[in-house]
Amino acid sequence: RSCQCWDNLTVISCAHQQLHSFPQPIPENTEELDVSFNSIDSVPSLGARSLIKVTLCHNHVRAILRGTFAHANFLQNLDISHNCLASLAADDLDGLESLRSLDLSWNDLRKLERYVFHRVPNLKVLRLSGNQLKYVDNSWFKNLDVLEVLELRAIGAYNLAADAFLLAPRLHAIDLSENDFTDVPNALVSARNLRILRMDQNPVVSLSRTSLSGARNLEELHLSLMPRLESVDKGSLWNMKRLALVNISNNVRLKVISDSAFQWVKSPVLRLLATNNSLQTLDYAFSGLCDAGLLNLEGNPWLCDCQLLWMRSCNVTQYLRCSGPAPLAGRAIGHVKPSEMSCPLSQRLLQRFEETASNKLVLATAGVCALSVTLAAAVCIWRGRRRRLQKDARYSTVHYSHVNPKNDAS
Repeated sequence: RSCQCWDNLTVISCAHQQLHSFPQPIPENTEELDVSFNSIDSVPSLGARSLIKVTLCHNHVRAILRGTFAHANFLQNLDISHNCLASLAADDLDGLESLRSLDLSWNDLRKLERYVFHRVPNLKVLRLSGNQLKYVDNSWFKNLDVLEVLELRAIGAYNLAADAFLLAPRLHAIDLSENDFTDVPNALVSARNLRILRMDQNPVVSLSRTSLSGARNLEELHLSLMPRLESVDKGSLWNMKRLALVNISNNVRLKVISDSAFQWVKSPVLRLLATNNSLQTLDYAFSGLCDAGLLNLEGNPWLCDCQLLWMRSCNVTQYLRCSGPAPLAGRAIGHVKPSEMSCPLSQRLLQRFEETASNKLVLATAGVCALSVTLAAAVCIWRGRRRRLQKDARYSTVHYSHVNPKNDAS
């Protein structure tokens, strides 16, 4: 089999060559080596000290022999994903002090030793997805002071220890997709600089006010392909002053995104993606995202009544199709006349008051005042009637005495 070489042997590719053993020898000046998509089952000691990038993905490697990377002092990128590794010890990574990115995803790892990565102190990207680890041990991150990106997709986890990420102070992106979390794990509070969170394909039923309480510094949130997600409740995305992108798409059961889910004044949401859900209506509060074209609501079964009137004048929603009521099915919202988007009278009146938060407050205040006045009037009337009854009772009392006829005759 032949390999391809470039730039005076500094770049060598032996990918897709049906190799069963590692190509030897590696020229001393080689910086990038790709042996992916072969049938290699073991890796010898890498003697080429100039190696910067090694790609070993999609092979049959079952173990990393001690000393394999002892001389790879300049290696920065190592990809061993999609192999058959069943174990990994700290000594296996000896010599990788310069490593920046390590991909161990989609192997057969079920347990990692404590402090397993402490010999790769400059690691910034760690990918462990697709291994049935079930949990995260905070000791894995000992000495990983510069770790920034952590991928834990499909590891079979359903809970995390409260201090899971405490030893990775610079960690800013975590992928927990395709796991068994029924709520956003509270352990995220230990990732103090978390900016990007992916929770796609987890069995979360709803987002509540406390769901993301440990991740208030988020800039990006991804919650797509959630098979059980039904609602995004009031306050669930409050106090997120940096939130710029929210992707809540392809959730077949999602019917409700509360108008108070976001704290609009304090959360500078730049883009909201809520495509292919089961949303039938969406409050006027979301109209603020229209002007900049930062709202994508395609693929939802919209019920075109008076609550969606705001969508007619929104550039990014006026071409959405109505799913109901029946006479409007299939028509673009922007082409439906306002008179056709009807609601019961009581609902229209209520909607007018609910379009702004101030009207809501006025309505509530007026209701309380009216109730207070009514109660005060009722108390005054009751007290007045009571006094009159007591007065009438004193002046209309009749006293009867027994008279003896015999005494009168004498």
